[in-house]
Amino acid sequence: MSETGKIAFLGLGAMGFGMATNLLSNKLQVTGFDVWPPTLEKFVAAGGSSSSTPREAVKSAPYVVFMVATAAQILSALFDPETGAIETLEQGATLILCSTGPPEHSPNVRKLLDEKNRTDVKVIDAPVSGGTIRAANGTLTILASGNEEDIAGARKVLDVMAGPNLYLIPGGLGAGTKVKMVHQVLAGIHIVMSSEAMGFAAKLGLDTRKAYEVLKKGEGMSWMFENRGPHMIVPDEKVYSALGIIVKDIGIVTAASRRTTSNPGFPLFLSSATEQVLAAGISAGYDRLDDAQLTRVYLPSTPSLVLDLASQDASCTDFTPEETSKLKLVESTMKAVHLVSAMEAMSLGKTVGLETNQLFEIIKGAAGSSWMFADRTPQLLSGKWTSKETVNDTIDSLTTAITEANALKYPLHLAAITLQILQLASLKGYGDEPDLAVSRVWDRETSLYPGKRV
Repeated sequence: MSETGKIAFLGLGAMGFGMATNLLSNKLQVTGFDVWPPTLEKFVAAGGSSSSTPREAVKSAPYVVFMVATAAQILSALFDPETGAIETLEQGATLILCSTGPPEHSPNVRKLLDEKNRTDVKVIDAPVSGGTIRAANGTLTILASGNEEDIAGARKVLDVMAGPNLYLIPGGLGAGTKVKMVHQVLAGIHIVMSSEAMGFAAKLGLDTRKAYEVLKKGEGMSWMFENRGPHMIVPDEKVYSALGIIVKDIGIVTAASRRTTSNPGFPLFLSSATEQVLAAGISAGYDRLDDAQLTRVYLPSTPSLVLDLASQDASCTDFTPEETSKLKLVESTMKAVHLVSAMEAMSLGKTVGLETNQLFEIIKGAAGSSWMFADRTPQLLSGKWTSKETVNDTIDSLTTAITEANALKYPLHLAAITLQILQLASLKGYGDEPDLAVSRVWDRETSLYPGKRV
């Protein structure tokens, strides 16, 4: 047995399995639990131990990692009268809650444990981001919050799962989840925008492989576009990240925004529109498909058009002047949506009390990043708005793109909402201000991010 002692790992799905086997590869003793028996068999074959219930799994385990699908499943695993882990939790055990839930979830777990006279049990809010590959190689982004001493005592486990990507979030239990929530605003919007953009390129008749290669190098780039784009232009049915996962996360974000006590009913225009596009994908039966397949929602009569128009030669990215003009329409939609999503996310972060400079640094290096986020957010935070593009400039370029899409009967869902937000900023008198002035749409009596042109 290692000096860490036994680790109980509850939830061996796509992410959890990689996280748990990474712990094994670091010579830690891990007992896994999952409701799907074949997964447990696979985990045992990888060198782990298995158990039939959470209650059995946590026996003699100083650390318990939760990577189940929902917050409700964590509560069941802990408090179910027949199989709940609370009956056999070690004295002073540390619970590491990695599953994505609402910000109030980890404080609620703490409260329920206290009510059952288990004040000895430590709780760490530790949502993760990074995907299955980073889960398996121990480089996940982990956003840990809670009691500082409790986190320090769990570093031997957290460091193995995160490597250099462990962030300590001030603000107590739930603060880490708030950061994850803001990140998922951007991740969700960018996933949908990637499909919206590639579908638009296809509808314009462009070679989608060439379009992808050019767009990923420009100002419309996002981490999600660069990551999801390749799955749209090759016949790959592998599920890297199921659509149902991001639907759940965005639902948590929009629900939490309605409960924000410091700004009740905080408006998440783009997040809400994103949730509806994702819901259309679920309604169409795509929940188990990779979320890169969301192009089917945009192209229901020709669902394979993005793939059909992808050339085999990735080295040639030359376009005719006419094609270049069309590609600029696509890029203008991406830039505008990424601009406004950055302002929406950072405004939410400020409203829920997060330290915004740390929030920027975390997102900049994570899956929620984009060229516009990395360029405009430092201007937003410093108050020195150096962008040469105005709100009205962005309105003009976006209106041109939407007009062309309307002629093609192609739905630019997120771009259309973005245009409305920009127009609202213009109506408020910010049309000739730098494009960052769209951030003032989320202000009430005082400016969340005061700034001016320099």
